[in-house]
Amino acid sequence: MRGFIKSAVVLAGICLSVSGASAAEIKIGFPGPVTGPVQFLGQHMKWGAELAIEEINEKGGVLGQKLSFIMEDSKCASPEAVAGTEKMLSRDGVSVLMGDICSSATLAMMPIVERAKIPLLVTISTHPGVTEKAGVGGNPWVFRTNPQDDALAIAMGKYLAEKKPYKKVAYFAEDTDYGRAGVVAMQKELEPKGIKTQSVDYFKKGESDYVTYLTKVKGAEPDAILLFMLDQELQNFMRQYRQYGLKIPITGRPALVSALVKDLIASGAFDGSSTIYPYYAGYENAPNKAFVEKYTKKYGQEPHYVGFEMYEGVKLMAQAIKDAGSTKPEAIQAALKKAKGESILGTIQFDDHHQAHNRALILEVKKGRLEVVELPST
Repeated sequence: MRGFIKSAVVLAGICLSVSGASAAEIKIGFPGPVTGPVQFLGQHMKWGAELAIEEINEKGGVLGQKLSFIMEDSKCASPEAVAGTEKMLSRDGVSVLMGDICSSATLAMMPIVERAKIPLLVTISTHPGVTEKAGVGGNPWVFRTNPQDDALAIAMGKYLAEKKPYKKVAYFAEDTDYGRAGVVAMQKELEPKGIKTQSVDYFKKGESDYVTYLTKVKGAEPDAILLFMLDQELQNFMRQYRQYGLKIPITGRPALVSALVKDLIASGAFDGSSTIYPYYAGYENAPNKAFVEKYTKKYGQEPHYVGFEMYEGVKLMAQAIKDAGSTKPEAIQAALKKAKGESILGTIQFDDHHQAHNRALILEVKKGRLEVVELPST
């Protein structure tokens, strides 16, 4: 699978570079994990962008030109994201950029786009530093459509304090900007509400054996385990959790929306567990049903969160270019500031830090099924 994805993206990059010579295309560039432990998320990034561009081009493109994209392998790491960004700017002549999955990679891109004076639309990374440094925070070229950690923590903290009887919780998070920022943000919300921290532990990306931690937490008996864990690690964690016969609910920001854990959720072992996420394929409104049907028919899988965010991000960027009436970076930047984009979950509109405040979804496992219980604003 890894070889297939890598070959496909390399081939796409070659084709786009050749066709770009005619200046008949508007190119969007983005780094993402084509290889490495979260490469399947990179595949969904690619699919989301591809589907949006296909729909836009079927309607005539933007300003009479077709859209295209170039994806560079970042491995979800800062050095590779920086190298890929510089390559897309110097070699490929992209008109705009979109951010990576991992916050550390996106944060590393931000100084580059500021020097190059080219718009960067962040659709997946959640670290608060992106918002703090964007717009009036100093970098006028960066915009973010998805909720940041602090906003998600506020919404989830309110839900847990009002709806759950938790008094002491254990944190378990990936040892990255995403994981550490998530823990800090959630502690900031829960501690004043009387939900105290029993312990905080971190794991390395790609780690798959959680027996030591599960043994520790089983003996400590917290009221809940607050997880900041993405799909593949979560799948391993939940398997081992079930083998140990734990009954402690998991909550925080675990990727319970992932197709990788559907069978584990269906087992009933995680009833009462919950999460907050910016997207869920099972959300039942008409626009989302249509999107899920189209995405699944084309790719054989339900859309992942990152696929959805790239899809809506590309649509918003295309709208901004159309509104600008130009592919000049400063014109697109000005159009993004004024943008009011339609979203499956609400409206995408930026504040003075260039942060949008679309709705998120709080989900809970009930009788082996993941259900939407609230749609808080962010």
